[in-house]
Amino acid sequence: RSFSVQAVARSDAGMVVRVQDAVPIERLAESVRQILAFDHFVTDAPIFLRDVPLWEGRDPQPVLEARGDVQRIAPGLFAFSGQFLRVRQALDAVVQDITARRAAREMAYPPLWPVPMLTAIDYFHDFPQLSLLVAGVAPDFQARATFADRNRKTAGRNTISCTAENGIGQAAHALAPTICDCCYWLLRGRRDVADQVLTVHGNVFRNETSEDGRLDRLTAFTMREIVMIGRKDFVLAQRAALVNEIELLLTQLDLKSSIVSADDPFFCNEALYKGAYQGGYRLKYEAHAALYGGRSTAIASINLHKDYFSRSYDFSGPDGAAIYSACVGFGYERMAYALFCRHGAEIANWPQPVRAKLGL
Repeated sequence: RSFSVQAVARSDAGMVVRVQDAVPIERLAESVRQILAFDHFVTDAPIFLRDVPLWEGRDPQPVLEARGDVQRIAPGLFAFSGQFLRVRQALDAVVQDITARRAAREMAYPPLWPVPMLTAIDYFHDFPQLSLLVAGVAPDFQARATFADRNRKTAGRNTISCTAENGIGQAAHALAPTICDCCYWLLRGRRDVADQVLTVHGNVFRNETSEDGRLDRLTAFTMREIVMIGRKDFVLAQRAALVNEIELLLTQLDLKSSIVSADDPFFCNEALYKGAYQGGYRLKYEAHAALYGGRSTAIASINLHKDYFSRSYDFSGPDGAAIYSACVGFGYERMAYALFCRHGAEIANWPQPVRAKLGL
């Protein structure tokens, strides 16, 4: 998952790693040694597996696009309406039922986050290839005049150079690369943090797209997260219960799916080492759903941060008690796409129990 790593090959003799940047060989070798040291902890065996056939094995996206349910705006950006939007909205209603059973407090955050929120957790160092920074025109007359002159309609630009010479100021904000970090940021410096469950719904932005323009990897997409913060035992119990909830939901939606141990792209960039650590200690699971033609995608993630965020943002419980956190995130465009891949392009033809679960 490291932005420097091009390929990893495994064998009984060890590992071969190919990188695209000038990574110091000893640093790379140490990462490989650490992975091999963790290897006996790690398994790819799923903790949940549901094997059912797909809808004729075909991709429903061309049908969804032909009738206007899915419309391309630009690479990685889509507009949704019709049946696809109905399913996406129905999925959020189902997940909100899960949050209601936990009396989760609903939160709403802006899509722009201050740079210090992400530097405090080393996001830009760890995952630079996904970062999307936001910079405005510098707040002075000359910068505004320069920017306006260079970017008039007659210039016919498809991109804008974000440089001081073009009038652009410093980037003080980034587009939100996930949706839960504000939950922890707002607790910074506090010494009275108690057990709590929060939920957040909103847009997420990452500098990536599907190579063939499919819906399984978008630059802007919609998520809901359930966030658990508090004592270790509280967080672990809530997370375990949510794993069971996701298993039940995958069954009720009749998806060809699995839940497997995974590594977390938000805790890199010693990604090889951290991925092995997370796999060995089961800090992250992903729910995967089959699409078509042997493809699959992660539609939900189940993450245990331990005390990572409380240390990064300097908060604790009464008397300095360590505070754990965990989150469960649902990616709605991917979930909806997986449902159409499984059951077909027409909701009316879906199994009645699935439609009933979604209220469709």
